[in-house]
Amino acid sequence: MDKNCYLRRIGVPEKAIRIDDATLIQLHESHVFNVPFENLDVHYKRIFDLEPQNVYNKVVAESRGGFCYELNSLFNWLLCGLGFKSKIISARIFDDAGGLGPEYDHMSVYVETTKKFLLDVGFGDLFIKPLEIKNGIQTDGRSFFKIEELGEMNYLLSMSSDGTDFHKKYTFNLTDVTIDRFHDICFDKQTNPMSYFVKNTVCTKPTTAGRVTLFNDKLVEKRNGERLERVIGSDEELRLELKEQFGIVVR
Repeated sequence: MDKNCYLRRIGVPEKAIRIDDATLIQLHESHVFNVPFENLDVHYKRIFDLEPQNVYNKVVAESRGGFCYELNSLFNWLLCGLGFKSKIISARIFDDAGGLGPEYDHMSVYVETTKKFLLDVGFGDLFIKPLEIKNGIQTDGRSFFKIEELGEMNYLLSMSSDGTDFHKKYTFNLTDVTIDRFHDICFDKQTNPMSYFVKNTVCTKPTTAGRVTLFNDKLVEKRNGERLERVIGSDEELRLELKEQFGIVVR
């Protein structure tokens, strides 16, 4: 795997790399803007694994996106290779009814500099910039976030559009985990008929004006406060939108 090719994929010049907070923020933001969150392999019923070279080939060589286990594990590999003190961690997502998912439901990234940061380039619509693990309300310039310590290395992440009304997103734990812990649940999310990713097709990334999202048979653009929506009527139209909106060619 080539770190320089990965950096070009996310639009960060090699000469800009420093092991500091500013570079960490730049890497995270550039990753989120350039690599979509998507489950197109699940849509096309193509089973994938988390072998690092396979994930690298998909995201970097083929200019695809992925979901949490792929994107966050690969981003962690890049950060470690650049010299950051980084590791993958387990998270549990709250569903719409307020229920908490199982262990290894989601993968996030923990980086320690002189500060402690939560990173996540594989959630979909969450934070653009890394969040410092500390008390108080933070913003990434678009939304507001709050991290609360629950004890025993567990934390709660909440999100708000106005800085007042917060909704729980997930809990996370800073204990060391290895990627093999995520293999079974990654397979389940690709094949279980009850899985959100089996039931739905999604591809999304932020833009400078808002966000563009393909969800099932619709393409939704949020642009400067406006919402534009159009129906996707065929697989041919789907592939065209993926190429034009996300730079993705599904082979």
